[in-house]
Amino acid sequence: MQNKIKDIEVRWAKQLQKEHGDICYQQRVSLPTPVVAITAGKNRLGYWTPGTQTISISRYLIENNPWEIVLEIFKHEMAHQYVSEYFDNADVHGQGFKTACNILGVHPAFAGFSSPREEHLAAFKGTLPEKAQTLLRRVEKLLALGQSSNESEARAASRKASYLLNKYNLDRIASGDTDAASDIRFLYLHSGKKRMETIEKRILNFLEEFYFVSCVIATIYDAQTDEEYRAGVLIGKQEALVVAEYVYRFLLNTAKGLWQDFRKKHAGQRTGKVAFDSGFMQGIRSNHETMFNQQDNAEAAIHGDTSLPIAAVRALRVQCQTENNREKNRLFPRLIQDYSSFRMDENAFRQGMEQGEKTHINRPVEHQKTGITALLNR
Repeated sequence: MQNKIKDIEVRWAKQLQKEHGDICYQQRVSLPTPVVAITAGKNRLGYWTPGTQTISISRYLIENNPWEIVLEIFKHEMAHQYVSEYFDNADVHGQGFKTACNILGVHPAFAGFSSPREEHLAAFKGTLPEKAQTLLRRVEKLLALGQSSNESEARAASRKASYLLNKYNLDRIASGDTDAASDIRFLYLHSGKKRMETIEKRILNFLEEFYFVSCVIATIYDAQTDEEYRAGVLIGKQEALVVAEYVYRFLLNTAKGLWQDFRKKHAGQRTGKVAFDSGFMQGIRSNHETMFNQQDNAEAAIHGDTSLPIAAVRALRVQCQTENNREKNRLFPRLIQDYSSFRMDENAFRQGMEQGEKTHINRPVEHQKTGITALLNR
């Protein structure tokens, strides 16, 4: 057992040395590869020892947090290494250290004047502001209403939920509540796969267009399996991440179920999934495009609200993208977007689109494997 523990710690250390090289490349920084030590304590999550050129990272941190959080602590310690290398250890957490954090792309939550500890992680994960919690409680109720067998009522509830999300963000910007970079967060949607399916990529693209997040596809290491996987990365305010993750998992599971139904109706057809999924997302997108420039009697009767001006909604999306892109550029300074094409199965695309147009975001039954739960209980 002891040998197994030591073996995985060696693998973690090697991975962190690899990450060190990747971070230096991404940020265009030249730093010598340090010794990496995995330590047993949990009070200090990481520290830099200039005399031995060693970055120490807590085993507790790795075992209890996703790798992307481990990397933020690791970059904090790389900033100390930068101070040693270029500022001759002039100031441990002074202006030189702040400069190093900016150069290395350390998230503001981990670029403070003290070594990261458990309270820094708690502050980064944070609790939602009360206004945001109130918003999500209202959205939660609407998602439950959206399960109604009455098509008109289900559609109205789904539209109302999105209306509230847009109005909340419009009010926030109108009040001058422009968030500092430290208020923008990121969330990795771990796929557990080496490649991402087309439906996952389509959903991420859709979320970026309508749900106030920026999205990236990246490779991330899993310390528990010692493997690297593809993952979708959501970037935005905390409440936006909560909603976007929920919508992502709802649409992913819904699309998979509808594709299986399509296959059964077409004698087990295996081809056309990419086209079907693309059609499904086109139908979902079509629903959202008309959400705020059309008013139906059912929505008016149930909720009594008018639609938001489409011009204001589009301006809102641009504003949120501007805020989020600062964090995206910090995380992925050398990002290259990949736009791939494929041959279209027109029948599968058409039927996928029909299903997408009939689908409204609502609260799904909790699934044992996916663990979909309430918005505020994730």
